[in-house]
Amino acid sequence: MTNFEQTRNVLIAVDVQNDFINGSLAVNEGEQVVRPINTVATAVRKTDGDVALTRDWHPKETPHFADYGGLWPSHCVADTNGAAFHPDLDIHDNDIIISKGMEQTDGYSGWEGMSDDGQTLETIITPKTRKEKVAVFIGGLATDYCVKATALDIAERFNDDERVRLYLLRDAIRAVGLTPTDEERALTALEAANVHAISADDARMMIGRDL
Repeated sequence: MTNFEQTRNVLIAVDVQNDFINGSLAVNEGEQVVRPINTVATAVRKTDGDVALTRDWHPKETPHFADYGGLWPSHCVADTNGAAFHPDLDIHDNDIIISKGMEQTDGYSGWEGMSDDGQTLETIITPKTRKEKVAVFIGGLATDYCVKATALDIAERFNDDERVRLYLLRDAIRAVGLTPTDEERALTALEAANVHAISADDARMMIGRDL
């Protein structure tokens, strides 16, 4: 039986940005993801874990937008208020900001993004030693697009690594829901990929055991 070191906790807060909460592509009840994400972020920081925040950081002109052949209205254009994180989201100086969708792609998955100093979700999550365990908690917007894409990419990369466990913060996500079944299909796909759905309170208690 393998002896593991103390678990390192990682929170990934996906696209908690103004345009997805009260802007051009607002998700119904999107603001309700902020409180549980803040709760888990506080617990993660107390264990010296990592808090990573992904963000759409689109150019003004991209085939991602309806005006240029895409599906969505213009949103989260780099350096605009719509692209800023929601003001109630608790962000600390040591948190890692991952920008995505900066080129001419949809950029749904945070896996494609990078921080200003070159960090990626892969470098953040990958265990630092052979024995280290990593618990990854994922929440944000939106369940059926960027949350799903990010979580599935992480699950695929670490599928065979027993040191990494993935948890979906069920009360810290909301869906766009272009069709009535989109959210259900996303949750089913995540469950099939061994992303375990738990509440923010469950996560806080799990993390607390490492304090």
